[in-house]
Amino acid sequence: MNKTMRGAVGLLLCLGGTPLVSANDSTAALGAGGLVFTKTDAIAMEQEDLFISEDKIRVAYVFRNTTKQDINTRVAFPVPAFPEEPDMDIGLDVKSSNPMGFSVRVEGKKKAFDTEIKKNDGTVNMTHHWMQTFPAGKSLKVVHEYQPAIGGEAMLWFQDEERTAKISKYCIEPDFEKWLDKTNQPDKGMVLSPRYVDYILTTWANWKGAIGKFRLTVQKAKAEDKISFCGTGVKKVDARTFVLEKTNFTPEEDLAVMFVHQYKLEN
Repeated sequence: MNKTMRGAVGLLLCLGGTPLVSANDSTAALGAGGLVFTKTDAIAMEQEDLFISEDKIRVAYVFRNTTKQDINTRVAFPVPAFPEEPDMDIGLDVKSSNPMGFSVRVEGKKKAFDTEIKKNDGTVNMTHHWMQTFPAGKSLKVVHEYQPAIGGEAMLWFQDEERTAKISKYCIEPDFEKWLDKTNQPDKGMVLSPRYVDYILTTWANWKGAIGKFRLTVQKAKAEDKISFCGTGVKKVDARTFVLEKTNFTPEEDLAVMFVHQYKLEN
């Protein structure tokens, strides 16, 4: 795991007027062309606690309305884009209006939401959104969970341009690079199968100021699995779990995690 943070999909605010842009929770407005994500200088993101595994993403936010008046605005969660007709099993019902099983709770209570769906050139862009009141001068806890769309390969391809791209995107360190080369030997019956999870972090900028306290937890399915992602100050909590904590955090790039499984080919 490298020592530089790359970067989440979370909440956005909607206040203005036309097309849809993907990103982390934010404010937004319903316009003729759909949702428009805009910046607010009134609501700060005091905390973001992000959990990522191959089968679950959970985000717990604490927002604070820094003004002396209640703010009633639309909050939007853009789902990562996915193919309308995927070439491989991505673990989702792509025909569903909620393929990732998205759910949201505000102050511990389940919150109803609407969904905007747009399709373009075989790609589905989906955004869940709802009206939310942020009480004057107070904090508000918002938690949502969903099942991520998993990208991956049956067998790791780690050659030429693809090798360079993966080393950069997932901050693969030299020792891990050597392990990948040594272990991924299909001709000897040993195969590595990677799975990829991406999360958009950069839309924190739609809220007021930096993220006060940020915590990222990445968890492997099994202790023997391998992971790689970019981050500074990552701590290993146990055989499966890694944690990164930041204060006054201003992510400049999004997060990409590579989970690697090892298995033997059957004769």
